[in-house]
Amino acid sequence: MASEIYASAVTAGIANMMVGDTQDVLQTWQADTDSDNWAMAIIYRTDGHSYRKTGVFTLVSDSGRQLGVLSGGCLEADIRLMGQKCLGLNKVLTKEYDGRDDEDISYQLGCGGIVWIAFIPLTNGNGKLALDRVLERLTQHQTIDYALQFNEKQSDPNSVLVKVESDSDKGLFNTEPPNGGIRLNINIKPKPHLLVIGGGKDAIPVCHFAKQLGWFVSVWDPRGAYGRPEDFADADANLSVEKQQLTAYADDSNVQYSVLMSHNVDIDASALKYLSSAKLKHIALLGPKNRFRDVVKASGINLDVIHPELSGPAGLDIGGDLPSSIALSIVAKFHALEHGKPV
Repeated sequence: MASEIYASAVTAGIANMMVGDTQDVLQTWQADTDSDNWAMAIIYRTDGHSYRKTGVFTLVSDSGRQLGVLSGGCLEADIRLMGQKCLGLNKVLTKEYDGRDDEDISYQLGCGGIVWIAFIPLTNGNGKLALDRVLERLTQHQTIDYALQFNEKQSDPNSVLVKVESDSDKGLFNTEPPNGGIRLNINIKPKPHLLVIGGGKDAIPVCHFAKQLGWFVSVWDPRGAYGRPEDFADADANLSVEKQQLTAYADDSNVQYSVLMSHNVDIDASALKYLSSAKLKHIALLGPKNRFRDVVKASGINLDVIHPELSGPAGLDIGGDLPSSIALSIVAKFHALEHGKPV
């Protein structure tokens, strides 16, 4: 029985840590914000290599729960302890983690850099760092400018200043922080949004892989026998809109990527026609080059004036012909595009 309880606790801890996307972290926190006290652990400075970068944060509760990660796993146990400590003291704490010394076995970082982390209790006095407002705007698919200001020498959590902005509300702090002050201007993006056109069996692993990355996924197929909710339980939205409404849906929901994989030229062509004028970054077409030409011709679009980048065959050439291999190649290419990597 004891081993079962331990295994269950370890599994729960790993599940909590692996909630990594900012929106997922905040949604999990908001659902449980009243049962525990919480602190933000945020990277406010780095020197050299680090797994995560300045501005990334995780949330730690006084019961030892952690939502998100700040390292490859080497720092997380101490981050939970420091989070609990700052909550117990009700103070802002900072700590330097130095990974340059290979002989130092304190954390065995292995990254060769230095990471500075601040631990800030979420209190009513600091508005719980306005994280509820951040979550609200993320769920509206908005990109947010999040400004956080604290003083390494001032331990009062209620002295921490925070400001949340979106494209419609510009203007960060107008004055420089006082001596010893740290200001972080963080750009928080909503989940990348993938729209899958076609609800066949081979689209299911595409949805699954994208969800594993924390992406928002929509599925559209006008055929009643395809795109069934029971087949796409991972999807965030199973659309029933008319094809003419795809443009508005894509723009209103900040769709950035779409793969056309209905295996029906007319359906893919209709989707391409209406998505080509939306503000997507990239549209990929499943199938060989000759099918790419057929779909483009049937859509009637002018490749010289469409807004999104268009490619086909979809995905990276990584080999394999099973649906899971093809899905991996499709999502991998979108992931590379999202992070500015060459494809």
